[in-house]
Amino acid sequence: MKISEFAGYGDKMEQLMRSVQAGRIVHALLFAGPHGSGKRTMARLFAQALVCRGEDRPCGVCPACKQFLAGLHPDVKRVEPLPGKKTISVDQIRDLIDALSLRPYEGGRHVVLIEQADRMTPGAQNALLKTLESPASAMFFLITDAPGALLPTIVSRCQTVRFSDLSVEDCAGVLVRRGMDPARAARLAGLAQGSVGRALEIDADAGFPELRERVIASLEALKDRSCVAAAAAPLEGEKGSEAGVLEIMELWARDLMAAQNGAAPYQSDESERLRRSGIDGEALLKGVARVRMQLESNVAWPYALENMFFNLLKG
Repeated sequence: MKISEFAGYGDKMEQLMRSVQAGRIVHALLFAGPHGSGKRTMARLFAQALVCRGEDRPCGVCPACKQFLAGLHPDVKRVEPLPGKKTISVDQIRDLIDALSLRPYEGGRHVVLIEQADRMTPGAQNALLKTLESPASAMFFLITDAPGALLPTIVSRCQTVRFSDLSVEDCAGVLVRRGMDPARAARLAGLAQGSVGRALEIDADAGFPELRERVIASLEALKDRSCVAAAAAPLEGEKGSEAGVLEIMELWARDLMAAQNGAAPYQSDESERLRRSGIDGEALLKGVARVRMQLESNVAWPYALENMFFNLLKG
């Protein structure tokens, strides 16, 4: 893929890329936006373009591009939480800083991709600060779904580029151009609410339709407080799938809010089902955010889920 081909952002990103290559921009870009909005893909395209030795960058065929695509380019550093860890540690950032103290092998600079940048511990972020202030020969790309979790001092040293989901129609168009059947593309674009990345993930997940139906049925089973335990029970065994359950709830909450405010929901074929729901969309959206925070604090999933269900029935 070329930067200019990126749906919704092509022209803007081409201009930004020219500024980066000409040195007319800060040495750190913060790509922020919801999951699946394309920020990771764009950051990787930028990084590849910076090490590419072809004329039309990124060309994808020069030795540098092949090294990059194989994850072997010596001047590209990737940082993310280690397997089994939730955070990026201060030791990982110190190792990065040590690596950046060496001269680049092939190009004029190092290129650093920090994925899930919001997962850096406060110590890791503070360790990165000085390097961001005087980067020498490095270009940084910080990628995050949650820029608010970064220290203000980190954000202030970056140029923020915000990404958002496409319209459902534009998202479906991207999927069709990738060879997908138009009807399937339209359905997936609606389920993903305009997120190309999420639409592709849903398409690859054979268990998604069944899980989505169970999640929505569980919410629909909430009639009064006496049935909270029974409504939550089908979801309490989803150990390891909590994030997927919460994402389905979040997407359903957005559709509920649209329907309850007189707007067209993303899933137009479910309009009647949405209208019948007794769940307040805004309350559900806030509940999902609260459960995510509780899980980060190691609150047990069944307790957090049932607590949210009780709160949805308040009033």
